[in-house]
Amino acid sequence: MVAPGRAPIESVRSASLGAKPSARATAPWAAAWRVWGCYRDALLDGERWPMRSRLEIFRHGLEPELAIQGVPDVVAVMMNPGGSRPLSEPDPRGWCLAWPDRTQHQLMRLADRLAVHGVRWDHLRVLNLSDLRTPRSAELMAWLDRLSTDHHSLFSEARASECRDALGPATVPVLAAWGLGARLRPWARQALQRLDGRAVLGLTVDGVGYRHPLPQRFDLQQAWLTAAEDLLVTALRPTGRAAGPGRPAV
Repeated sequence: MVAPGRAPIESVRSASLGAKPSARATAPWAAAWRVWGCYRDALLDGERWPMRSRLEIFRHGLEPELAIQGVPDVVAVMMNPGGSRPLSEPDPRGWCLAWPDRTQHQLMRLADRLAVHGVRWDHLRVLNLSDLRTPRSAELMAWLDRLSTDHHSLFSEARASECRDALGPATVPVLAAWGLGARLRPWARQALQRLDGRAVLGLTVDGVGYRHPLPQRFDLQQAWLTAAEDLLVTALRPTGRAAGPGRPAV
């Protein structure tokens, strides 16, 4: 049975494979970056749901398996997987080449800006408050309201070990950028508990809501880039690592 208001998982899959090879070849980001994601279906409350647990964004020269198994320069924590989609059939673990969405393009732009200042982010790992895969925020909220389990979140107690592995060592900085929505605050607080003792950086006024990289207006998107660049250049050493675990949220 398909939950009201959500497309059958088969429809999500068929839409996810719609990127044209010619588009991939000419995308500006493709000359510098590769993107791999871990896509899987999960059985929650007796129904199958489309999910993506991790996304690895890395510059050419790093092999995908090294990105998957290695330590990233930064972990970005967002709201949910959004519009990124697999470009091939995932391997048995769920990994495959992926097409990034516009928010991930924004992270690439930020990494390129930071490189000018000597802060090297060659490998970004993207995690989410929820692994539920939909590009529509309203649909995500409806799904969250419907589900009685929190196992869709990497930051849930049931997935604590998986979360530790994905975050990597405590020296890896965390860019919090899941947005300011009031309905996300319980999930944000849960994530912040898991991030305790790590350098959590982002644009915030209260330490719970963090500005999203891609607001609707272009001028606000540019403002986020500039503000995030200024914050991170000040906060990070030239290696791209934070000054150390325990740094308070900015």
